Amino acid sequence: MLVLDRDAAVEHWRRAEARIYPSVMVNAELYQQYIGVVRAVASELLDVRTEDDLVAAWHERREVVREVVSRSAPPMLALMDLGAVYDAAFCHRHRELTREQGKALAAARLERARVQGAEWVVLFEDVTPLGSHVLEMHVASGRALHSATTLPLDASRPKFTLEVVQLDPADGAWRLDVAPLMTEQTFDTREELDARIAAAREQFGRR
Repeated sequence: MLVLDRDAAVEHWRRAEARIYPSVMVNAELYQQYIGVVRAVASELLDVRTEDDLVAAWHERREVVREVVSRSAPPMLALMDLGAVYDAAFCHRHRELTREQGKALAAARLERARVQGAEWVVLFEDVTPLGSHVLEMHVASGRALHSATTLPLDASRPKFTLEVVQLDPADGAWRLDVAPLMTEQTFDTREELDARIAAAREQFGRR
């Protein structure tokens, strides 16, 4: 029986995407061709509408990348890692699903967390080679940690931020009528951000 670990699959896809991204630094034309093929493969996955189905398709539809490159014949195909292309296409499609179905996915994750008795649940996570946004909610109270990492192409180092906001514990909707419980703080390193996230979980994770 095939065991489908969604979180492990998503992490694998992100690592593949990260392997492709540095090519822009040394060869912009190769990068553009990479992106073209990745998006073309992702477009073949438009029929996949849920995270779990996307993981299943990843195991079952490996021929799609060769079908796409046979049609598009990118000039720099010999330099491409087609395994990374395939995985990065699933990363791209997963990001599309997350954005398209953000409310439904958040509701499903929240319900799963309640059934499992989890204390915290990640309602939204958008990760790209240029940064990330993560929204993690304390299930009982609706208090949520919104962390972000950004790396503009013209920046020498990333920027790390964290704020604590109030969500509706019933459905995870952002309470725009409630001021942030902790205004946005900025950190110089990932280690500083991780330490502050851990402290915020302890501080705001009380009932």
